[in-house]
Amino acid sequence: MNDRIKAFSKSAIVPLLKVSENGPKQQYQFDIDCFEMKDYNYVNVLKDSDFSQLFDAVANISGPCLYYFTIESDHDADEIISRIQAYKNTPGAKSVPAIKKKFPRTKVLYVGKVKKALWGRLVQHLGYYKVSRTQGLQLFYWTQGTNVKLKMSVLEFEHEMADYMSVLETKLAKELQPIVGKHR
Repeated sequence: MNDRIKAFSKSAIVPLLKVSENGPKQQYQFDIDCFEMKDYNYVNVLKDSDFSQLFDAVANISGPCLYYFTIESDHDADEIISRIQAYKNTPGAKSVPAIKKKFPRTKVLYVGKVKKALWGRLVQHLGYYKVSRTQGLQLFYWTQGTNVKLKMSVLEFEHEMADYMSVLETKLAKELQPIVGKHR
């Protein structure tokens, strides 16, 4: 077992060194205006929605990614948590990220990662994924009637970094201190 741990550690060094020297492969930013989000639970949100241009751009992101949502509107952490908590307590609510007992007063809403298919994770965060147990921000549900504006920042990495996204996510979350989500 000792030799396996040594071999794994040695193989991890190369991709991490590349990132330490070059940074992410690509960076993107997308604006998400939650005002009057429509119900796309019964249509193809990828093609037949106000978000089709966003999904066209996100579909081309193939590598593992770190991403985070920042609140661009004037909404503060207390209001955001209140709205998420109210939604979470409604019957039939879809699963939302963990709400911290002592949440930070920040504009960073959430930090996440994917090994591939960022577009699928975005569907979940918007609230249009059919499986209610799959955790996501569920923006469609708790932002209704508000003018919440978000920015989604994406850091794409080379495919060889897929197994190391959890480590980078934890470090980024500790630095950005998002309002929701567990990062240990």
